[in-house]
Amino acid sequence: MAVQRFLPDVERTRRGAGWVFIGIALALLAGVGWLVVRAGRVNGTGMVLLAAPLALLALGLYLALRRKEVLDIDLDNRTYAVIRNGAKSASGPLDSLGPLTVKQRIRVTGSSDSGSRDRRTVIEYVVSAAVHSKINLYVMDTPGKARQKMEALARAWRVSCQSYGGAVRGPDALDVPLHKRLKGDREARTVTPLRPEWGVRIEPLSPGYAIVSTHRSWAPLRSSAILLVVALVAFGVSPSRFRSILPEAVDDLLGRILAGLLGVVLLVGLWMLWKGVRDTFFPGTVRVTEEGVSYRRCRMRFGEIEEVTATLRIEVVGDRRILRPAESFCPPAALSAVAHEIQRLILEVGPRSAGQP
Repeated sequence: MAVQRFLPDVERTRRGAGWVFIGIALALLAGVGWLVVRAGRVNGTGMVLLAAPLALLALGLYLALRRKEVLDIDLDNRTYAVIRNGAKSASGPLDSLGPLTVKQRIRVTGSSDSGSRDRRTVIEYVVSAAVHSKINLYVMDTPGKARQKMEALARAWRVSCQSYGGAVRGPDALDVPLHKRLKGDREARTVTPLRPEWGVRIEPLSPGYAIVSTHRSWAPLRSSAILLVVALVAFGVSPSRFRSILPEAVDDLLGRILAGLLGVVLLVGLWMLWKGVRDTFFPGTVRVTEEGVSYRRCRMRFGEIEEVTATLRIEVVGDRRILRPAESFCPPAALSAVAHEIQRLILEVGPRSAGQP
């Protein structure tokens, strides 16, 4: 098998930008060429007009074809090499790249001046290798997308990997259901006590178990209420003004459009407010039964579940879907313990489900 060349995230971005510039430059050159043909001769103005698209074309070719840093992967010999500016700068066994991991990265964009309005906090999820970890293999906006990219590389390269908040899994353990992968793991079956002040308890079902939450957090309700108020203020609508809009909208097309947009904003705001009320006062119950794991209207069968992670919230993760209890389901201090107990109950109930894949 030939050596595979892998482009890190920044190189793929450079290549994409290069091809965009090439496309724009060719379109501009075609336009200038058409003008020259119509004029029947090339004058000074035509030469000036040609300079800009030619410079853009040169920049596009440089970005699209020039590689500053790439990985050469040799699957037959199980080796890799880091190529920087056309020369090999590092190499080693392919297995040393594992585990591939997903990590959260928080960066601030905009001006560094205090009080600057263009400052923005960006949260990204970066896939990197155990060695040369500064090379960003992928940069995604959600941990789920980053996990999919990471697993695809782990399968192709036959190395271990670790999801954001998850455990290290070998290449042979990918796509293996959780209750099968941890079948003989004694630590995973050890009971972790849930403290009464956490507001989470386990109740037996017939058959299965229910992880019931009575925890109260005002954060979801507060966030939803703030968003609703901000949306109304952005539209500059007071209750008295809203009542006056409705009669005006009957005979005015613009008024009807504005009233419709305001109605959409209000409906979305009320829906978010309801979600805040629900998550604050009714955080819900996670059920682990012979039919799988369910929470509210979402259900995952045991054959779909690959791991349970605990970061900012608990997630029951599979390739096709993710079951997410509300952030208010338990306090932050209880995340690891509750996630462990959900995993333990999956290991206990999962093998009983003979009819499940």
